[in-house]
Amino acid sequence: MRHGTRARHSAIDVALALTREDLDAASRLVHGCYLRRGYVKPSADGRHVNAYLAMPSTAVFVARAGGAVVATVSLITDSALRLPCDALWGADLAALRATGRRLAEVSALAVSEEWRGPGLAMMRSLVRAIGVYGRDIARLDALCIAVHPRHAPFYEGLLRFRRFGALTACDAVNGAPAVGLRLDLRALDRPLGDSFAADVFAAGARAYVRASLERDLVRARRRLKFFHSRRRRARRRRLENVLGCAS
Repeated sequence: MRHGTRARHSAIDVALALTREDLDAASRLVHGCYLRRGYVKPSADGRHVNAYLAMPSTAVFVARAGGAVVATVSLITDSALRLPCDALWGADLAALRATGRRLAEVSALAVSEEWRGPGLAMMRSLVRAIGVYGRDIARLDALCIAVHPRHAPFYEGLLRFRRFGALTACDAVNGAPAVGLRLDLRALDRPLGDSFAADVFAAGARAYVRASLERDLVRARRRLKFFHSRRRRARRRRLENVLGCAS
């Protein structure tokens, strides 16, 4: 069964990860990709985890092909922990917050090796899902991301990201070089000039993805309510057993 928001392109199915299986597959994919690039050291269980990705407010997206998770990206919303990018460009992000902007960070992006060739279509769908979720549901104003300098032209040229953070070494990926980029989500409320961005955030696709995301979030809340209900019933039964034994 497929779960989540589907933004179809050919055989690619992009979804908001809601199940334990999807989240586990995403974590393992990120670890494998980062390990091959020398960004991390091997973990004992083969998963990529940190405090930001474990927060309930973090949204994890997966792209499937043939039922397998072949790409993933996460959206970390601003919180008391701040954002991972604050460790590199804290003053720049503080200046954005001072203007009242609501921020989030794009993180844990990974694409399996066999899908790196046709990855542009996948990236289009992933970026659409993140942008719609960020602007239309989470009501964010801007996204930030730390990327390797060689990848910056793709984000700046096709996805309308703009540079805000100077080149620096990123300890989170074993000291690899990184630059900070940000995307003004408020621009999505206006006509987009370049064809790629206009296609990614076309009104029809944007409305479809938003409706799908909202349905999935309702299902997620129902699952959470069911889970807590089961826990309450289990605690009640244990209490009744204890009281029965005491009498």
